[in-house]
Amino acid sequence: MIQAASLHSRLPVIAAALVTAAPACAGATAEERSQETPRPPAPTAPAEPAGRAPPAPLHGAAEDGGPGEARAPLEAAAAPAPERSQPVVCTGDADCGYDPANERCGTDPRLNRQPPLIDQGVVCYCEAGACSLLRVVPVPCEGDHSCAVAHEPRPHPVRATRERPHEKGRPCRDFTLSTTCERTNICTLRRHVCPAR
Repeated sequence: MIQAASLHSRLPVIAAALVTAAPACAGATAEERSQETPRPPAPTAPAEPAGRAPPAPLHGAAEDGGPGEARAPLEAAAAPAPERSQPVVCTGDADCGYDPANERCGTDPRLNRQPPLIDQGVVCYCEAGACSLLRVVPVPCEGDHSCAVAHEPRPHPVRATRERPHEKGRPCRDFTLSTTCERTNICTLRRHVCPAR
């Protein structure tokens, strides 16, 4: 009971001390806040100088959709290289080779020499002192009677007609070239090996 009465008598003194100390604490807090380092403002984008045009696009596309100056080197690099002229002067078929890049024949020794034609492909031959190209497409057939040999400009299989019928006779006696209709249903040229006479 004595301790409760003593505590009750001290309460007014403690309350008065708290009231007196509160302004001092608040002032100290304000002073500490005033001494804090101010935060730097957020960075902003630099303003464009007056009268200066915006930078051009990287790939040269103009605003109106037309080609820009920066695209010119790319287009120049993409342009195909000019065709290299190949010598075509020849003295025989063996001088002529095929140039697949330009789809023509020439006498450059680096060009492809074509094997003898069987059913389809290209033939490089020498005509009037210059290399020429013959392109032979597959000739469909239903039997040997559907095929024939065309000798000009160089031998190759064609469809048999009344003017150019299928070969008749015996090989090496009546003809050295003949045609057959293979299982692929394509006319095929056959070169018979005949003994020298």
